[in-house]
Amino acid sequence: MENPNIFFGESCKAQFVNIIYKHLMKKEWFTNADVMAEYLNLKSANDLPYSVTKCDNYTQLKKAFNELKTALTDKMGTDCIESKGGNRDKSFRYTGSDPNPLEEMRKAMAINSIQQYCQFCQDSAGFFPTSWLEYFFKDCKDLLAIKKKRQEGKQILTSSLDRILSNFDLLPLLYENINKHTVLSIKYKPYEEKEVMDLVFHPQHLREYNGRWHLFGKAEDRTPEWTFDIAIDRIIGKPRELYKVKYEAAPDNFYKEFFKDKVGVSHIPGNEAVDIIIRAHSINMYKLTETKPIHHSQKILSDFEEHEDGSYGDFSIHVELNNELIGRILQMGDGLEVVSPDCVRKIFADRIENMHRLYAKGTESTDKDS
Repeated sequence: MENPNIFFGESCKAQFVNIIYKHLMKKEWFTNADVMAEYLNLKSANDLPYSVTKCDNYTQLKKAFNELKTALTDKMGTDCIESKGGNRDKSFRYTGSDPNPLEEMRKAMAINSIQQYCQFCQDSAGFFPTSWLEYFFKDCKDLLAIKKKRQEGKQILTSSLDRILSNFDLLPLLYENINKHTVLSIKYKPYEEKEVMDLVFHPQHLREYNGRWHLFGKAEDRTPEWTFDIAIDRIIGKPRELYKVKYEAAPDNFYKEFFKDKVGVSHIPGNEAVDIIIRAHSINMYKLTETKPIHHSQKILSDFEEHEDGSYGDFSIHVELNNELIGRILQMGDGLEVVSPDCVRKIFADRIENMHRLYAKGTESTDKDS
């Protein structure tokens, strides 16, 4: 069923309605060309490539204007919008006394947005961790609808990742502790440690990478004290809340800056971000890295084309070197090659040589037998 609220949604008609209403409430003259220019993110109507009537979606613009005009005149009277000029350059202006006559309809749009998000949560029980949904929908009839839809196999959002990970049920609790600024006592056992670590921990940030969740924050009397990384599947037992310890929050934008030059979550102290040039040796790999970049800093250096030494295209990324970056590039196989800098290229070359040595062991006896 079509939504009766003309402001709601991401359709081009709804976008036109919101743009037109904004222009009308200014009580200044404007044209359809002005609306189309804003819709196309142009500086002005003079930047339109051709007449507004020849632009794509012009029909939707006209429909949006007519529906909005009907809504306004129903409430304010037929003389609340005046016009001047001919059909090609007609201008419009709002002359009503109410500065926001459709305020209630626009507020209802926000309610619809919340309802739409609720529907999204119901449909995505196969995507979000189950424990997350059950925590926040506890004692809510929506949880029954979510479970019923999942049991009947009617989920329309699912994930290819295996999300059965130890301590997933801690996610919503940790999320709330961050919001409540609560210090935690956490028993933690990293892979490389023999003993369990007893941490007094100030949780500040949750980050997911490749299906695994990490909790970052301040760990008192530990190194590093700040940006201490806890893989939640290595937490032992349930964290306890320490209300007598004063919480220390991270500065604004701290984690945005911390992760800016990283792929994944790991950080090696002393590692600085460097420009790494990567070569794609097939058009498919070139296009894949174009639509699914390795990092947000990715820049194309050369289009995929024929060269004297083969066909390839180059791009660069500005990142810190860590295990996640190495793994991400190596999983592309021989489709990608790290070209420079030499120190980074050598690390990849050593990894590949070690892999070759391992696989060569398994094929020697097979070759002899054949």
